[in-house]
Amino acid sequence: MDVRQLEYFMHVANTLNITHAAMRAHVSQPALSRQIRLLEQELGTKLFKRKARGVVLTETGQRLVDRTRVLLSNVGRIKSEIMSSADEPVGTVRLAASNSLSGLLTSRVVARFRRTYPQVSVHVTENTSMIVRESIANDGADVALLSDRESFTTLTKMPLVTESLLLIAPLEVGLDLSRPVSAKSLTGHNLILTPFPNGLRRAVDEILVRAGRVAEPKLEVDTNSLMTSLTKYGTGYCVLPYSGVHELLVRKEVSAAPIRNVRWGWVTAVSRERAMSTATKKLIEMIAEEAQILTSNGTWKTATLDLAQDSGKHIGLD
Repeated sequence: MDVRQLEYFMHVANTLNITHAAMRAHVSQPALSRQIRLLEQELGTKLFKRKARGVVLTETGQRLVDRTRVLLSNVGRIKSEIMSSADEPVGTVRLAASNSLSGLLTSRVVARFRRTYPQVSVHVTENTSMIVRESIANDGADVALLSDRESFTTLTKMPLVTESLLLIAPLEVGLDLSRPVSAKSLTGHNLILTPFPNGLRRAVDEILVRAGRVAEPKLEVDTNSLMTSLTKYGTGYCVLPYSGVHELLVRKEVSAAPIRNVRWGWVTAVSRERAMSTATKKLIEMIAEEAQILTSNGTWKTATLDLAQDSGKHIGLD
């Protein structure tokens, strides 16, 4: 029985699904299943019972969960304390980032970090801010880049930037970043929205309600790339922060206008319960530096570095 086997066991215990656990552990399903079988053979008992969909813990498995959680917490604490005392970054750093930041910020940060610290392994995952928040809270990442509209219980958030939410339309519509539109203008278009309870969807719902309309989308998609592609080809309009559509605007594939008095905040977050390694600290510093560069040189249009602590201040309507 080793620490890696226990980590695999906890992934299965937390998800009660072998496939999902393998994805979280970044191994193949057969490899994970084999390690669980080896662990059961060594302990001489079954840890899980299979059911129609997924697995359930046996009584023995639940006892092992209780003990393993404490053990892995102590192992992680020891590892973090040692790594945080290092002069130079070593080991691995895990970044979870909102997919809206991919082309504008995340790619620049990761590329620079790899050039600067080639000895450090970097693992990057991208998803919605809600999933990113779960990842950092459940020790699936060391650093998170996400919307400030998520819950930060057990997390420490560091304000990064605030930017405009944009109404995105096909290029021929001729929206312009220099000409903001009112919130009420959203009510006259077929909107392509992300599914609830995604943070962006909640923000759009709030805008529509305050403009006198309840969201009744005819089309919901869960990726920015599909949402913007559908907009590009005239299927409807969508709403995204500038960062999520930066590359398309540079290539002049869509048009966009800020929604007047509506802002969207981004933060960096870490767990309050885990010590930061030197690599994690360097990555956070680099994120802040790149955000400042992109904002000051005008690349990150509509963005400012004076992010307010109260995320509720970022959704306002004229």
